[in-house]
Amino acid sequence: MIIIEEINIADREGDELFTVVVEGDVIRKILPSGTSVEAPGARVIDGGGLYLAPGFVDLHVHFRDPGFICKEDIMSGSRAAAHGGYTTVCCMPNTSPAIDSPDIVRYIDERAASTGIVNVFAVGALTNGQNGAVLSDMEGMDMARTLCRELTGHGIAGVSEDGMSLMDEGLMREALHLAKRLGLVLMDHAEDKALMGGCVNEGPVSKALGVRGLPARAETNMVERDIRLASDIGARLHIQHVSAAGSVELIRAAKADGVPVTAETAPHYFALTEGILSTLPSEVRASAKMNPPLRTERDRLEVINGLADGTIDVIATDHAPHEVEMKSRPLEKAPFGIVGLETAFAVSYNELVLGGVLTLPQLMDKMSSAPARLIGLDRGMICEGAVADLAVIDIDTPYTIDSATFLSRGKITPFDGHEVCGRPLLTMRCGVITYDAVSGIV
Repeated sequence: MIIIEEINIADREGDELFTVVVEGDVIRKILPSGTSVEAPGARVIDGGGLYLAPGFVDLHVHFRDPGFICKEDIMSGSRAAAHGGYTTVCCMPNTSPAIDSPDIVRYIDERAASTGIVNVFAVGALTNGQNGAVLSDMEGMDMARTLCRELTGHGIAGVSEDGMSLMDEGLMREALHLAKRLGLVLMDHAEDKALMGGCVNEGPVSKALGVRGLPARAETNMVERDIRLASDIGARLHIQHVSAAGSVELIRAAKADGVPVTAETAPHYFALTEGILSTLPSEVRASAKMNPPLRTERDRLEVINGLADGTIDVIATDHAPHEVEMKSRPLEKAPFGIVGLETAFAVSYNELVLGGVLTLPQLMDKMSSAPARLIGLDRGMICEGAVADLAVIDIDTPYTIDSATFLSRGKITPFDGHEVCGRPLLTMRCGVITYDAVSGIV
């Protein structure tokens, strides 16, 4: 038994303190602070006025396993997730081989089970090898016996061609029909291949740096097409890593029309703009290179508006680790992607809650309960009888983000050196502590 005393509950309004009793894998009691609990042998944690959050749920991570474990593997990615307050993550399929078969889905499930740190759910590829030509065995993956199936009723958390778009409209239509029949959400990387090839947002910054740009219409073209297809078919469409103002406007209009579309963005899209690239020394400039790229201040503000008005449902990380050597290359030659699991809550809290955009309970919804609901997972809430997937967070004490302390193999982030509030101090999955800042347990 674990008893957490003198703790605020982050998904509730107000500043009332509570005593939370965790027994086995569930929250057994939530009592007024100061209530005596007779439990010989229980571990007692002094909350000291800190906040208890529902464990965060990330719909979008790259754990690079199988195929690229020099960048990250399921163990290191899980440790990073726990360090950031996460208890469930969904792995994108652009591995080698791609997550396109029941065998690869089971491999990921078995590797994750051996760590016992976070729930790791696979997201299946839309096409074999992500080749854009032949649909994958979605039904076989959906039927795989996995933890995801045990907790959500599906062997995978969804399907996606993340890392690229499925350009063949007819095949995309087939994929949406099949996903609808299976009851799976299609997670959509929206990028028009005809406009690919750049490395930063197309505009004055790309011109000043002398590099090819990625226009916002590469994203909005595909968002528009796929919303149209989802509307025709009635399939659930989830737009990933929204970065452009035009995408927010399209999603907002689609929701108003009753299209079953949801959306996510990542902290870098509402905290940074392309302008940071001009301030960084050339040797670390790729720390702000991701796909889609950082865009303009207008785009950033519209992403924030989308979060505020509910157009954007979820904050995900798009955690995409690479070796330091790879990200130290010139901007044009460095790979896309930054790490995010260990900075997401702090950046989100500072930009959105301290920035007056969301309340803390609303941020909990974006990072915990909304992503859980989207994949049919019974998590993301703090109430009696709920599974004890929890994080203790300090929202008051400033600290400096230091990538050297990351548990991910990836150390590259444009937030390195930023002073923030919002540090996860303890993470618990199913009542078992998976990260403890005091003892260093992972």
